Amino acid sequence: MKKMSAIVVTSFLLALLSGCSNIPKQISTAPANDIQLNEIQGSIENFSNQEVRWGGEVVSVENNHEFSIIQMVQYPLNHYGKPITNQASEGRFLARTSDFIDPVVYKEGTLLTFSGKVDGEATRQVDKKELSMPIIKVSSLYKWQRYQSVQRDPFYDPFYFNGFYPYHGYYNRYWYHPRFGYRYYY
Repeated sequence: MKKMSAIVVTSFLLALLSGCSNIPKQISTAPANDIQLNEIQGSIENFSNQEVRWGGEVVSVENNHEFSIIQMVQYPLNHYGKPITNQASEGRFLARTSDFIDPVVYKEGTLLTFSGKVDGEATRQVDKKELSMPIIKVSSLYKWQRYQSVQRDPFYDPFYFNGFYPYHGYYNRYWYHPRFGYRYYY
């Protein structure tokens, strides 16, 4: 009986963990050489066709007849491949794909991670400065969701509903909470 319950628990945990991993393998694992943006600055031609995994925040989206280009501000990636926006950026890069990239869906500030190969460089104007940016030919793309924290009342109680506390009855603008042992007002 114990062996059967251990098998059930193990299979449940494996199913739970496999259901949580919807990030593509190319995004969640770094390539073997894991070349970073600061390593190729100035010598982009030496790293042509090298596999990279970079991510960051969208600056702009340009759609042409043949391809789409996404200009990105690069940020370091965590162990899942998600950009860490509170760390320093190493610069900008361009991601090129043959798919249509909707500028409304991938608007400015969207977090993306790409895997692909270094495919040359292009110059773009940022304010009044010309910058040379490496181009990635995208093989895989993942859009991250931004999580917004919920601000709650520090005395929030999920059981309190419109002045009625089911365990202590109705009170006028205050109620007694057994966890704190005293009354507090709303």
